[in-house]
Amino acid sequence: MADEVRKLVAQYFQLVDPPQLDIPPGNVLLRPIVQKALYERMFDESLTPLPPAAYRTRVLKLIIARIEESITNPEEDELNDNLMDALGMLVAQPKASSLELAQQLSHVKYTAPLQTSSTNDREVTTIESRGLILSGGTTGNRTWEAALHLGSFLASPAGEALVRGKRVIELGAGTGFLSLFCARHLGVQGVVSTDREPVLIENMRECVRFNHKYDGIFPFYPAVWDWGTPLEKTEELESFVEGDGLRFDVALGADLIYDTDIIPLLLSTVRDLFENYHVEQFIISATLRNEKTFQTFLDGCESNSFEVELLPFESTPSKMQTGFFHSTGIPIKTYRILKAS
Repeated sequence: MADEVRKLVAQYFQLVDPPQLDIPPGNVLLRPIVQKALYERMFDESLTPLPPAAYRTRVLKLIIARIEESITNPEEDELNDNLMDALGMLVAQPKASSLELAQQLSHVKYTAPLQTSSTNDREVTTIESRGLILSGGTTGNRTWEAALHLGSFLASPAGEALVRGKRVIELGAGTGFLSLFCARHLGVQGVVSTDREPVLIENMRECVRFNHKYDGIFPFYPAVWDWGTPLEKTEELESFVEGDGLRFDVALGADLIYDTDIIPLLLSTVRDLFENYHVEQFIISATLRNEKTFQTFLDGCESNSFEVELLPFESTPSKMQTGFFHSTGIPIKTYRILKAS
């Protein structure tokens, strides 16, 4: 039974668009034990944090409608009372306006793709507002496909090997999704999650209490970093100091190349990481919305004498994904960039 609802539960807490949810067929949903599990794992008000009420309502309506249309014997086939009560409570709540829904901050729980070597779900919780554009036009308040693609790679044995035991820095971290995953599940020595937007850094700090489940140090350090300026050597980053400056082993970045205007600054920042922060490799994932824009970045890497390697990782097709659910309609590629030897 757990396998029959696991994917739906994971999609639900990731706030996957309801029409895209993998809702089990009616004959499965009719089983009382399945309905009980759906209530206890998705709609019980004691669960925290829960998705927004509007989203829960849409999903529960879809599930109940599928159950109702599958009933063939009203005397034997029943709807779970707790599910019906939950729908009643949700429908009775005041409706938020479209603007309020767009600006609403939500907790989003991501579950990593299943690995044959692991039996436990690896989860990360972020704080997002998927409809809110921040100052300067940035859309860093949501986790985009390239980050989910790179997260899927890091969840694999080959990806985990690149960061385990390493000092990691993430550029343009946005929600902090990748850095939180590294800190919570991938055994990094430490990860500095950087972004230029202070509000995003505060959101990342708030996320720690949902991701730090055990005693001890949680090696996750959000920090404001405006490219083109030095990363401030704060007391919080003391463990990354070696000699006179900060030192990292690996840099990560996802969906950074969305505009040709930002490419020169990104390239100078990558050079800065290699020369002044001792980074050995930069792993970057990009959604190829515009081949010309990304080719401009690759050309810039060549002119800077960086070595560029396309990593042989492809996202699982959307319908077959078991975690970090994302669209594969537009190609997403991951590259390893090295300083010229």
